[in-house]
Amino acid sequence: HAPPLSDPLDREGPAWQRQRPVSAGFEARWGGGDEQVEYVDLCGLRVDGRRPNELRKINGKLSVLTQPDGSAIFEQGNTKVLAAIFGPRECTLKSKELHDRAHVTVEVSLVPFATGERKKRGRGDRQVLELQSMIKETVCSLIFTNQFPRSQIDIVVEVLQSDGSLRSATINAVTLALIDAGLPMHDFLCACTVGYVDGYAIVDVNYIEDLAKGPELCIAYMPNQDKIITTQLEPKLPLEALSQVLDLALESCRQVYKTLQAMVMDHACTLAAARGSVST
Repeated sequence: HAPPLSDPLDREGPAWQRQRPVSAGFEARWGGGDEQVEYVDLCGLRVDGRRPNELRKINGKLSVLTQPDGSAIFEQGNTKVLAAIFGPRECTLKSKELHDRAHVTVEVSLVPFATGERKKRGRGDRQVLELQSMIKETVCSLIFTNQFPRSQIDIVVEVLQSDGSLRSATINAVTLALIDAGLPMHDFLCACTVGYVDGYAIVDVNYIEDLAKGPELCIAYMPNQDKIITTQLEPKLPLEALSQVLDLALESCRQVYKTLQAMVMDHACTLAAARGSVST
């Protein structure tokens, strides 16, 4: 039988109309058994009403914390990530000192209620370790670490809510935090995730679409230099679909870049107005 469109006792409307993470029971209710979820319907709409090439609403704010040297919160749909930067500062361990560049550390943690899975993810969790490694490699390619020899830069990421496209959201949050910290960078950096489900390339995958376990491509892109510095693809993607997925990811990164750039400009204007440099 077909899944119910809404619950009689639910006065907020059907679940797909409320943008919120879905519990792990979704797969059992909607995607389990012999039933199959239609991720893109005949009208070309996805489960949350978006077009395949449509991004979710993006919000963000810089300088949200007072103790770090730089901080930012980034929201894309219901995915929310908080990032903080400490340093450059003296290395806590002399053995970690590098004579020609800064030593970069990354710590990622997910709060217990961040995902639909009721699973506690410790520091040894595979997903956390992969995310930390990707962020570290990306940041080391982005900032001028050679300007801070024998020093340490600490990046702390807290995932407050995960509703799909987590890897790209963390990169975008870290980019805003690095800008807030005033660290020199080669270029602005933005990231986007594109999935391939049922023959459709869909941008900014949400939690429901992530349950399809289809191929997902995450790229980190420098828009001014037109350079991709990080790519991650899991699992395998059909070769004939690679060009379509990559083109959509690049175009989406350019859209994200415009949004992030507007956030940074608004923040800069607010700081200048607070210091009396410009009139509001």
